[in-house]
Amino acid sequence: MFSHVEQALVHLNTALDGVEAASSQALRRALGLSKQLRSRVELLEAKAAAVVAQRENHGDGGAALVHQHSGLSRSDAARNVRIDAELTSMPDAYDAVVAGQISLANAARLAHAARKTSPDAVDGDLELIGLAKTLPVDEFAHAAQRWTARHQDAADLAAQQRRNRRNRHVRFWNGDDGSVQMRGSFDAEMGARIQDRLRRQAEELRQADRRRERHREVGDDAGATPGSSTESAARTRDQRMADALDTLLAAIRADDVSAADATASGQSGRKSAAAEIIVRADLEALLGEAGGVAEICGVGPIPPSTLARLACNSDVWIEFFGDEFTPLYETVASRAPTAAQRRALVARDGACIGCGAPPGECEAHHIIPVKCGGKTRVDNLVLVCWSCHDRIHDHNWQVVVRDGRFRLVPPNPAHPPNPAPSRKPRRSPPGRRPPTATSQQTLPSITPKETQPAA
Repeated sequence: MFSHVEQALVHLNTALDGVEAASSQALRRALGLSKQLRSRVELLEAKAAAVVAQRENHGDGGAALVHQHSGLSRSDAARNVRIDAELTSMPDAYDAVVAGQISLANAARLAHAARKTSPDAVDGDLELIGLAKTLPVDEFAHAAQRWTARHQDAADLAAQQRRNRRNRHVRFWNGDDGSVQMRGSFDAEMGARIQDRLRRQAEELRQADRRRERHREVGDDAGATPGSSTESAARTRDQRMADALDTLLAAIRADDVSAADATASGQSGRKSAAAEIIVRADLEALLGEAGGVAEICGVGPIPPSTLARLACNSDVWIEFFGDEFTPLYETVASRAPTAAQRRALVARDGACIGCGAPPGECEAHHIIPVKCGGKTRVDNLVLVCWSCHDRIHDHNWQVVVRDGRFRLVPPNPAHPPNPAPSRKPRRSPPGRRPPTATSQQTLPSITPKETQPAA
C-alpha cells in the first residue's frame, strides 16, 4: 500500500511539472479528475487513521491522527472520520465516495440528512445521490437542506426552530490586538430580519461612498460628509456591514430621543422600517399539508408554525410559479395591522393576552387565520408576545373570551377550537349581557364579514 501512495505522488509531481506545457484541453480533463482524486485522498486519510486508532485504542476514531498528518482543522478531521463510519449504512453513497464521484464535503451533507431522517431514505433517493455527485458544496448544502425539510418530521423541524430561538445570543470579548470581537447566533426568522436591515443600511453606505468618489473625481467636495476621508470610499463589504450596524444602533438611540420629544409635543414618532423577508414555499406548506417545504430565501427551511406566524403580521406579496419557475399570478395581501389598528389593540388588550408582556414586546395575531377567511380587523386580532405567539402556532393554545376579555389558554382536547364559520354569524341582540366570570367562549366565535366572490 505504501508503495502505491509513493507511486501516486511521483505521478502527481510529473503532472505538476507539465502544467505549463499541457494543452488547455488536457488541463480541463485534469481538472475534471481532481474531485475524484481529492475525495479518495481524504477517504484514505480517514480510513487509515481509523484503523490505526482502533488497533492502538485511541478512543477518538482517528480524528487526532488526521488532524496531525493532513493539516486539516480538528473539526474537519473529526467530520471526515465520522463520515467514513456513517457511510457504512448507506452503501450506494459510500460506493460513490469510493469511486470519487461524491466529495467528502457533500457526503457530510448526506450523513447529516440521514441523521435527521434515516439512512435508508437518503441512500434510496437516486435524485439526491445524483445531486451530491454533480453539485458543488455550497449548492448541494441548500439542496440537501430542502430535501431534509421535506422528509423530516414537522415536529422535529419546529423543535429545532425553538432551540435556535432559545439559544439566540450575542457575545462580545476583547481581542489580544485591542479589537472588540462579536459573535452571535439567531433563529432563521430573527436572523433574516437582522441581515435585511444591515444589508439595506450597507447599501446606503455604498451609494454614499460612490457619491463621494464622484465628487472627488470632479474636484468637488460639496457632497462629502464632514470628517470623511479617502479611505471611506474604499470600504469593503465587511467594513460597510460593520459601519451599518453602528449606524443602525445610533439611529435607534436617536429615534428614542425623537419619539420622547414627539410624545411630549403630542406628535407621533417615526416608525422604524420593517424588514423584508422573502419566503419560498410549496403549495403543500401553504395549505399546512405534509411534505411541503417552506424556507426563508438565503437562510434556510422554517417549520409550518413559523410560516404561519410570519403570515400573521406581514404585508404579503404572493406570486405563483408553474413549471420551470414561470410566473403565473401575482397579488398583494395586507396582513399587518395599520398603526391605528395597533393603537386600538393596545388600548383594548393593554398587554399580551397570555402572559401580560408589555405592548412593545407584542405583535398582532389573527384569531381566524387569513387562509381560513380571517380579515385584518380589530375584532379578529389579539395582542400576543413572541413566546405566546409560539404557543399558539406550535402547541395549539387557544384564544378565548373570559370576563369579557380575550385570554390565552392551553389546548383542551375536550373543547377543541371551532372551525372558522363559512357564513357571517348573527349579531348579538341588543342589551345582551357580556360573558360572566364562569363562562368561556372558544374562538373563533366572532367572525369577520364573509368575502363575496368577484362577479
